[in-house]
Amino acid sequence: MSSIPANYLALFQPYMQEPPVDVLGCARAAGLEVYSVDLPNGVSGMIQRTNGNTFECYVDASEPSVRQRFTAAHELGHFVLHRDSLGQTHEDNYLLRSDGMTNWQETQANRFAADLLMPRELVAEAVEGGTTNVSELARLFNVSELAMGIRLGLKT
Repeated sequence: MSSIPANYLALFQPYMQEPPVDVLGCARAAGLEVYSVDLPNGVSGMIQRTNGNTFECYVDASEPSVRQRFTAAHELGHFVLHRDSLGQTHEDNYLLRSDGMTNWQETQANRFAADLLMPRELVAEAVEGGTTNVSELARLFNVSELAMGIRLGLKT
């Protein structure tokens, strides 16, 4: 079962048909623009309120693309699941932890990111199609080997 609410899952479906999932398309569909910029040391991503209930997401341009994708998906998770808890600016450090969110909210955002970037159905299709190596799966889904290993239940 996905941690992504059904209404958003339906909205994201056009961007989740095949790997790698178009995380920027999903974010735009939800009303969140994502920008890759230089962020302060130790900050991997942030969401900033720009006007009323309008937000923008920023990911650290100096981090590897797989990390930027996961961070964008994690921040999109906060936007979808925890929008009422977001203040003017919400920052996540390199461990994707924030002073403004509980450990449970951070865990929810991480699950959301994993479900978005590595949908279980697409991972299963890839494995059934013969892609069984963690490195190959990570490349196919454009995620880190660590993230794919966790998704497959190989790493905790």
